[in-house]
Amino acid sequence: MECALNGRQLGPSLLKLFDTFLVDCDGVLWIQDSAVKGAEAAIRTLRSHNKRVLFVSNNCGKTVEQFQEKFRTLLHLEDVPSRDIINSAVSTAIYLKNKMDLEKERVFVIAQDAFTKTLDSYGIKSFGPGFAEPKAFVDWTTFEVDPSVKYVIVSYDPFFNHTKLTEAYLYLTENNAELLSPDVDQFFSVSSTRKIPGSFCVQAAVSSVLGEDRTPKIMGKPDKFMFDLIQQEHGEMDRERTVMIGDNYKTDMGFGFNCGVSTALVLTGNTKEGDVEGLGRRPDFVLGSIGDIAAE
Repeated sequence: MECALNGRQLGPSLLKLFDTFLVDCDGVLWIQDSAVKGAEAAIRTLRSHNKRVLFVSNNCGKTVEQFQEKFRTLLHLEDVPSRDIINSAVSTAIYLKNKMDLEKERVFVIAQDAFTKTLDSYGIKSFGPGFAEPKAFVDWTTFEVDPSVKYVIVSYDPFFNHTKLTEAYLYLTENNAELLSPDVDQFFSVSSTRKIPGSFCVQAAVSSVLGEDRTPKIMGKPDKFMFDLIQQEHGEMDRERTVMIGDNYKTDMGFGFNCGVSTALVLTGNTKEGDVEGLGRRPDFVLGSIGDIAAE
């Protein structure tokens, strides 16, 4: 592993080593509504060297259009094509479109509103996001389990409660619905110094009532499914000339490890410099930030 402290020297060397850059967004290019210093310059540098840049995110709480708006407002990049933005909501939608009966089947979604908007754009009928009235005092024996619900999606949901947990449980057990998880992110960065529990805690709650034999199919990083999908959409990648850049060791670096591409960890999001020594398998590169790519 290269030394994190030499990030500004290492960054430009990536331009010589790789042709395809898979770049995470949250914690790498921006944190909430603030751009990471040097992120715009890094993307422009990659483009000026004719590198293929694909944005690969586990953030399923935004539509592709909302990602494009963040590129415009935070990084002043007006021309990021929608097909170059692959988040876990898109990968989930493509998986469902290729598998489910779009006319007869529906999806119960524990996630944010943007997720159902993405599913809608693929012709997938879904419901679930938003506030759910607590039903702690309602007789669940009167609840009608809709037989058309054949899939349950579990991700980050700020309105998650016992009502949604019970409803998901009934679809999963009485309909034998398939359980899908767009991401397994344990934490989200909300500032440069603070992170909060992410999707994994919601998934853990659902998994805890199902038993060990019912594990979700992972639609995003670190699962190889997303990499295979990217290659279907963008063509085969030379793995020796491809690098995954991210801030989350478990999901971003794990994605690179699982897919056989090089890895570059940045220290602007979930993983900090003090965490590096305690990592198991080391990333190929550690950079202070993605801005190091544009360092002179």
